[in-house]
Amino acid sequence: MKPEKYRLKFRGLSKGKHDFVFQITDDFFSNYPESEVKKGEVEVKVEMIMSNDVITLNFKMKGSLYIQCDRCLEFFYLPMKYKSVLYVESGDYNSDLSDVDNTIMISHKENEIVLDKHFYDYIHLSLPVRRIHPDDANGNSTCDPEMLEKLEIFEPKDNNAINPEWDKLKDLYN
Repeated sequence: MKPEKYRLKFRGLSKGKHDFVFQITDDFFSNYPESEVKKGEVEVKVEMIMSNDVITLNFKMKGSLYIQCDRCLEFFYLPMKYKSVLYVESGDYNSDLSDVDNTIMISHKENEIVLDKHFYDYIHLSLPVRRIHPDDANGNSTCDPEMLEKLEIFEPKDNNAINPEWDKLKDLYN
């Protein structure tokens, strides 16, 4: 069951600009057990521009997400910011599939737009490829020091050393 608080009612609103604010908290992420984000607080500002043909939704997201560090595996809060635009067209049925990016279609019969799936997607799109603890003011890692020591033990000592096993493969190529 999707929470009611992530829905945007648009029927009866005049043409022009309308502003909305949504708060995403830990209860939002509990609806998505598959998410790599387990907790967080995000404020989503939605600017809705209504016209005759299309509804334009401008999203501005800002907050922090509780995620696992790729280096030391400890959890930490990662600051996030994200902006996106979603165009909503009216049609005979509801569909997120469109020939145009960032465009969805909702039925003429609908009076609200369900936003939670889009919030989920935008939050995950905001995540960096490499998720590690930020460095402190002195440029030192804030990762778990015990884990960093263990990683250092297994780090290759000579990055330029050639593994003789690869030489055998070179002979196959020539």
